[in-house]
Amino acid sequence: MTLFVEFPEFLRAVKMFGGEPTACCLMLKAIRDSVHLTYADPKSGVHVSSFCVGTEDEVTAKLKAEGFETMRGMWVSEASLEHLAKLSGETYVAAVAYTTKAGPGLWMDAYPTPPSEGTVLRTIFEEFVAEGYLGENEFERFLEEGNPTVRILGPLEIEKFLKQKQTA
Repeated sequence: MTLFVEFPEFLRAVKMFGGEPTACCLMLKAIRDSVHLTYADPKSGVHVSSFCVGTEDEVTAKLKAEGFETMRGMWVSEASLEHLAKLSGETYVAAVAYTTKAGPGLWMDAYPTPPSEGTVLRTIFEEFVAEGYLGENEFERFLEEGNPTVRILGPLEIEKFLKQKQTA
C-alpha cells in the first residue's frame, strides 16, 4: 500500500511511518516542472509518495537540508508498475516514414511506455486497415511497398528538443 501526501507532509510521513529515517534514501524522478518523490522501507513495506513543484536541484537541496540523502529513481511495487507508468508522465513518440504511389507519408503516435519497432509497425498497419487503405492480410505488402522507417524518441530525447527551444 502507498501513502500519498502533499509535499509539506512528505518528510513528516517518512519519519512517522518509515523505518530509520537517517538510514533511508529518498528517490527523485523529475517530471516536467515537478519532482515525484518516493520512499520505501523494505522491512515494513511502508511506501510514501509525493509531488513537489520545482526543479530536481531545488527539491534535493530542501531534502538535504533536512538530513536526507537522495537518488534519482522511483520506488515501485510490482502491482503499481502500470499505474506509475501513467503517473510518471513519460512519453515516447514514434514516427514512421513510408512511401506510397502518391508520395511520401509520415505517421506519428505517442506511448506511455517504450514501444518496440514491431509494436509501432503493427499499430500503423492496424490503423491503415481500419481506414480501408490495406487489407487485413497485407502486412507483408505494407512492409515491402511502404518501406517504413521507424524512429522512437524517449523522454530524454524529447527533453533535449524542448530545452533547445527554451534557449532559442
